[in-house]
Amino acid sequence: MHRLVPITAITVALLSCSYSYHSGSAPRSSAGGQAAGKPARSGKGKPARPASSAKPKEPSAARPPTTSPRPPTRPAESVTAADRVFYGGPVITMRVDGDGNPMVAEALAIRRGEIVAVGDQADIIKLADADTDRIDLDGKALLPGFIDSHGHLSAVAERSEQVQLAAPPIGTVRSLADLQRALRADIKRRKLAGGEWVVGWNYDDLRLREGRQPTRDDLDAVSTLHPIVLYHASRDVAVVNTPALRLLGIDADTPDPPGGLIARKPRSREPSGVLSDSAVFLVERAQPRPSADDRAARIVHTERQYTRRGFTTVQDGAVGPDELEILRRLARANKHEVDIVAYPVVTSVADAERLVGERFGVWERGLKLGGIELVLDGNLQAREAWLGAPYTTPPPGKPRGWRGEAEMAATEVEQILELALNHGWQVLAHADGDAAADQYLDAWERVLERRRGEARRPVLLGAQTVREDQLDRMRELHMVPSFASAQIYYWGDWYHDTALGPARAARLDPAQSALARGLLFTLQTDAPTLPADPLRLLASAVNRTTHAGKVLGPAQRVPVFDGLRGLTSSGAHQFFDGERKGELAVGRVADLVILDHNPLSVRTGDLATVHPLATYRKGAAIFQARPPK
Repeated sequence: MHRLVPITAITVALLSCSYSYHSGSAPRSSAGGQAAGKPARSGKGKPARPASSAKPKEPSAARPPTTSPRPPTRPAESVTAADRVFYGGPVITMRVDGDGNPMVAEALAIRRGEIVAVGDQADIIKLADADTDRIDLDGKALLPGFIDSHGHLSAVAERSEQVQLAAPPIGTVRSLADLQRALRADIKRRKLAGGEWVVGWNYDDLRLREGRQPTRDDLDAVSTLHPIVLYHASRDVAVVNTPALRLLGIDADTPDPPGGLIARKPRSREPSGVLSDSAVFLVERAQPRPSADDRAARIVHTERQYTRRGFTTVQDGAVGPDELEILRRLARANKHEVDIVAYPVVTSVADAERLVGERFGVWERGLKLGGIELVLDGNLQAREAWLGAPYTTPPPGKPRGWRGEAEMAATEVEQILELALNHGWQVLAHADGDAAADQYLDAWERVLERRRGEARRPVLLGAQTVREDQLDRMRELHMVPSFASAQIYYWGDWYHDTALGPARAARLDPAQSALARGLLFTLQTDAPTLPADPLRLLASAVNRTTHAGKVLGPAQRVPVFDGLRGLTSSGAHQFFDGERKGELAVGRVADLVILDHNPLSVRTGDLATVHPLATYRKGAAIFQARPPK
């Protein structure tokens, strides 16, 4: 028998309520063999589901069904011996009963990578024979493997070899001196020879003590033997040193590239080292790229890091052609550690037309081409999101009244959506700002009015500043909002004090408003912009607490169970995998995660401290934490 060694002590009080959604006696088993919890409560005491009489009428596609065509359990006598059984802890199925209450079972059995039984421990244990791997959860919680509904796997892999220059709480860089120390340490750690590039990323000038951009002079103080480039958190700005400028061929006589800016030193044409917008591409083209083998190895290594967080399905959004080919190469070799849903980035009609003939929506050895991604505006944390009302404080170099701007013309967006509709592609669109969300909604409404068709479950990524009226329109379009709620923790204080002001900051990522409309939402890490941490993401959606301990918009808090849905069953629904994964039910793929505490029972303030102990993909262990010494 395999027994998980506890990482932290589990108290008797916690064990006494581990099968209930909130503190209280364990519920009785239902007739089908699964235990149904009491009405779910959030930290504010609100039920996880409104009473049936209060439920808003919703389109059939807005929320996945709460019951499955197959029964949640299968009688023990009808199943041959299981390969593995889990028992001794709450099995959170992510299913609800007829009243909307979470269904929590006592045990689960899998065979050949598929769930074959879920229900009472006494029944499930009968499926074990001498060859069955018996896993005693020891009070720990078993859930479906987490699904990242939006992130950039290839970009995370690329960043893994670069110097993290983020300010707290993500990183440790508070000043230019901290930044310089981090770069020098990287040169020493990697024993770089002269001429080799040093690449840093995720710095934010507004969070540096000096409150300004680094310059070539600051980087020359680190090294003049190595070309150095730093990428801003927004990816819209890069800073290079003198050797890098020399390699790029940029000097006082170099004109600004179309759509870009080469910043100059005061009262001079001499470049300061700061490059923005399209000028950033000059640096990216000049850097030597790792070989395809090296990039593939980094992706596999990064996938393993995702499994340590409990993820079994990960998105690679805005992926380019080279990265997509590497993903396919790994799939052909059956090398993927997690399931990956890829979305090629489309910036023009020509980009979209090149994808005609591709196989979308088909799993091939752990990889699926899910659809296409559009980028309609910049990032909110860089104050580049396209807003309906001006930023409270504009970014440096922008005029008062700055609202951000569109990345694509409205006519081009419509043409791309027409093409997507013709070929049955799902469309994801990044829109941090409400003006960008309007552009996306307007385009879909015009296209569907002309075509009298139905979109294939479109997704609004970011959706940080969507208004109530926009959520109503999204409901009519069966559109899925995907919230990067962890931004509330990492940048909420800055949004409140500087970028947006109190009123708009309180409405960031309005998940409760979506929930009140019966509108399905998902939670996304948006890695590498944010760490790929599902429990921090869950805690942010539930608590809405900033790094400084303030609560932003308590009215937009969601119950824990609904937050978990955003990481499991709703993510599966967004990816058109709702009958395959995202819930613990008979016939589903055995993608599982074991957590050291039951997220339905711990204090909501402790959610971010819950940790995965083991992750299973198709029934096979792909991560197991070592017990403490």
